[in-house]
Amino acid sequence: MGEYIQIVEYESGDIDEVIRTANSVPVPDGVPKPISVIVVRDRDRPGTFATILRFKSYEDAMRHSESDATHERIAKLGPLMKGETRFYNLDILNETNP
Repeated sequence: MGEYIQIVEYESGDIDEVIRTANSVPVPDGVPKPISVIVVRDRDRPGTFATILRFKSYEDAMRHSESDATHERIAKLGPLMKGETRFYNLDILNETNP
């Protein structure tokens, strides 16, 4: 299996608090950690953000998602987000580094 990306799109009035809160819950030993986590802002839709999580595999992402720490993080983040949270689950098929 190849690498995997999950994008979580959401709205918030306080992205700094979202980032602080997300970083306040560590990933415990034994739970796969993302290779990278990037938080981005949508320039065309004020107040809309996305977190891009890159994992070694789909299986690692699912183990991470199912962990107690992830459930704790989601519970803390819920009050900071408005509207519907959207998830995009993407297998990387090709990557070019020009």
